[in-house]
Amino acid sequence: MKNKLALLVLCGVLMASCGKEYGVQSLSGTQSAIGEVGNTFDMSSVAGLSNVSAKVTDLSNGVSKIEYMCDITDSKLRSMAEYIPGATFVGDKISAGGQVKMTDKGIMNVYDEGNLILVKYDAKVGDEYSLKRGSNTVTRTVTAKSTEDDYFWGWMMIKTIDVEETGRGIPGVSKIEYHTNHKFGLVGVKVHFEDGTSKLVSIYSTNSD
Repeated sequence: MKNKLALLVLCGVLMASCGKEYGVQSLSGTQSAIGEVGNTFDMSSVAGLSNVSAKVTDLSNGVSKIEYMCDITDSKLRSMAEYIPGATFVGDKISAGGQVKMTDKGIMNVYDEGNLILVKYDAKVGDEYSLKRGSNTVTRTVTAKSTEDDYFWGWMMIKTIDVEETGRGIPGVSKIEYHTNHKFGLVGVKVHFEDGTSKLVSIYSTNSD
């Protein structure tokens, strides 16, 4: 989900070596309720980002289409949003969409260039998933996996699998962190900027598994 800028929202033969997955990536499992048509997402408020709406508008062959809109007045987030393929801007308002496969086994983004795993819930720390997009190779690495409820999310503590993404090629952005949960899906996105600052967005799905 880029998140809100993310949902991004995230098949074939896997090529694995030393915990890395390249080439055609696939995701098994049964359909997640989070990817069902009509499901909506709420996001925590972030300075420079407002009037956010995100909704699953289509589910075909296991792939959910998520459409989202928001107003962006923060220059850093605006620069990021301009890198979303197919995004439409009217003043500060952006509208865009993404395709994501969501199952009880994980989350996978579906791009024109191919599929890119966001998370597998049985992942191990160090697992990597990569996809070449244009001149960039986007790499996602599992950096942490909770063994107890240690991530504060809304009013509760939950377990998470944390994934770090590099290589997207967005000027001013050093990396993106995704926080995921086997029941609630993508629960947070933290963008790290090259100037040392960062912004965290918490994501709440109406449906859960």
